[in-house]
Amino acid sequence: RCGFGSRRTSALGSAGQRRAAPPPHERPPAAGAFARRVRGAPARVHACAVRCGAGGAKMTVGQEIRGSAARALRWLACGAACAVAFDIEAHDAIGQTAASAMDQEAIRQTKRLLGGQDVSDVAGWGHQVDDTFPGMARMHFQVHDDSSGQPHCGPEAHLIAKCEDSICLLTAIKHFYGKILKDEGRPIDFPTMDYNKAQEGIKFSDADAVKMLINLLGDLHQPMHVGYASDDNGHAVKVKFRGKEMSLYDFWDKGIGETIRTEQSGFWYGGWTHVRAISSEHQADKDFWKKEGSFKSFDKWMDETVKFACEKVYVHPTTGKKLAGPGAELGQVVEIDEGAYQAWNQMWLRQILMAGQRTAIVLNDILDASGAKKLDNKAKVKTKADEEKDKEYKTLEEERKKNPRFTAGGGSRLSPAHVNLPVLLTNFGIACVTVPLFMVVVNYGLNPQVWYTTVLALLETDKGGGGDGAPNGAAGRNVKRTE
Repeated sequence: RCGFGSRRTSALGSAGQRRAAPPPHERPPAAGAFARRVRGAPARVHACAVRCGAGGAKMTVGQEIRGSAARALRWLACGAACAVAFDIEAHDAIGQTAASAMDQEAIRQTKRLLGGQDVSDVAGWGHQVDDTFPGMARMHFQVHDDSSGQPHCGPEAHLIAKCEDSICLLTAIKHFYGKILKDEGRPIDFPTMDYNKAQEGIKFSDADAVKMLINLLGDLHQPMHVGYASDDNGHAVKVKFRGKEMSLYDFWDKGIGETIRTEQSGFWYGGWTHVRAISSEHQADKDFWKKEGSFKSFDKWMDETVKFACEKVYVHPTTGKKLAGPGAELGQVVEIDEGAYQAWNQMWLRQILMAGQRTAIVLNDILDASGAKKLDNKAKVKTKADEEKDKEYKTLEEERKKNPRFTAGGGSRLSPAHVNLPVLLTNFGIACVTVPLFMVVVNYGLNPQVWYTTVLALLETDKGGGGDGAPNGAAGRNVKRTE
């Protein structure tokens, strides 16, 4: 539904205490990205799991442990099923990229505000909010009006955004950024927003505002989130890719990402989500932010995405034909061939990286400041996914208390020690072989010539005499003494 996929979607930020790190552009690509994403998957795809029935069963601690393999398969199956509606991985990749460019203080403050989570863990949280409070979905789009005399993909100066009640993407980004700075003690003029006009009774804490800002910055780089009203942000444009028909919006929101993850899983879970891949663009954006400030940067990023949508997305990359607006063949299903897919593939990946590095710029500005310690880390917005997760934690805690292996205080108690004699003897036998071999290798190394010389020396010693040190080999011989 919304934003480079609608939910979920990790990063240097997942570590705890850290030593001083080199500058972001000198850091190596994030190793173990696959492990971090798999480790964080249950929290980030929780809502999907609940819908698929993977999260509701109550079980004892023993069943919890024994069923882990089967449950892991359910998680994977559930995630695959939910990916049809929610491409959660793209936001995760944005979070990975952001974390690779964040300063250490910003990472520490992120973990404090987000309860130990990092940027990628919450990168899709804003769409969980939409699932729970549908009226908030307007924040994720900047729909440009081309129905009242303004041309489709016309000059930037003539762009008119439909922003009813001042609730739309760019305004929301500026609002949450300004709100956070105000709470840090750095007052700034920023757009006000009456949340009640979108959803009655909803309120955002500082931690909630940070999570929303992370999500919205990702959406700012999804070109179909800043599209035009006449084609319903790409929903009215139909394309066909490998026999499957979908809207242009869906192809950019999830179609490209799903194809990459299916066909290039090794690449996707590798270290590509690193700011080093776009270091020159990152430096240019930092310089512009420092010179012109935050709001002009947000405006610039919006203009760039609109231009990208008009020049690259609303135009077929191999035929050059327009897909929407004046000159487009209305009502036609546009074929996306392999050449077009490969061209858009590279553009899509670059948008992910750009969204991540710019998210890092914003978070470094917010969370490096001394006032960041004033920000409240208590969440006010509770999504359905948050509530379901809390229920599961509560259920697990109750099971722990009922299980005799756990103390009244909730801590685990180890079972009494016992000796398994067969295992002990087996290990002893292995040690009798491996330890002497190890000592031989330590003393003589692995050079074959050394071993050959050593064996020859032992054989010569054996031929030359026994072991009591008698000269000329007298020891060991049966020599009859004569007078």
